[in-house]
Amino acid sequence: MWALVVSVVLLFVSFPINRSELSSFKGPYMGQVAPQSEAVVFLDGVVSTMDGDEMNAGFSLDGREFYYCARHNTDWSIYWTREENGSWTEPVRMPFSTGFTDRDFTMSPEGTRIYFGSDRPRAPGGDKLTSLDVFYTERVASGGWSEPVNAGPVVNTDHGENYPSVALNGNLYFFSCREDGFGRCDIYLSRMTDGRYEPPAPLSVAVNSDKNDWDAYIAPDESYIIFSSQERPDTLGGQDLYISYRMSDGRWTPAKNMGHRVNSESGEICPSVSLDGKYFFFTSRRRRGHADIFWMTTDIIRDLEP
Repeated sequence: MWALVVSVVLLFVSFPINRSELSSFKGPYMGQVAPQSEAVVFLDGVVSTMDGDEMNAGFSLDGREFYYCARHNTDWSIYWTREENGSWTEPVRMPFSTGFTDRDFTMSPEGTRIYFGSDRPRAPGGDKLTSLDVFYTERVASGGWSEPVNAGPVVNTDHGENYPSVALNGNLYFFSCREDGFGRCDIYLSRMTDGRYEPPAPLSVAVNSDKNDWDAYIAPDESYIIFSSQERPDTLGGQDLYISYRMSDGRWTPAKNMGHRVNSESGEICPSVSLDGKYFFFTSRRRRGHADIFWMTTDIIRDLEP
């Protein structure tokens, strides 16, 4: 099992913060006091706003850059903020994330790539897609990010591919709504072999079901997978987060509902874990009907292990 680093648990008091106050925040994780083992809204009023929808969350390995998706009009875009000269900057769109839908990202374990779903053309000058493809952007020497690269025809199809998540060995997990799956949408694995993706296949019925299964986050060592599923018999709210652990023989344990500490009647999606292994992030509409980002310690992952 991947070693989870458990932070010192401090009391967290949630309070709304005006965006103009962000410059006064100091230190990693925007200077926020660590949450306890119950989920709380992340940066209420700054990242999780009152008038928009926000989802996905990713910090750089040193905790001094933060990335998330937001929709304040119609299209989703990837935003980022970073600590400069001791203060955090106002969140802005990433330079490439304009004019298209860019959403449902995760960061590679080393923090050198961001994988996401987009309807941008597969090649420069091409047509905007009618569904989403898997793209990635790479960290460049200047500290910024490259123009997005399509993951290619082995991964992407006209059925739509989204919520990519990659393991340390390069194996790529994503969801797609294809005819060879078990349900309406399923979670697929495309193995990386000799620097190339192999044709993807759906995970077993221990993970996938005859419902919609999507938004899968894979642990760096593939020891567990967390994903969202709709309308299972044990649901708490129509769409819940589930976890499955990989056994020594490579099989997955039957997916387990993550329970009331994570799930609610409002539906939960978009799981991820910070690159340092300390915090679990996800998205929920439980607070006011809009999508907000929540966080908690990764104790929950250890607690649910068989």
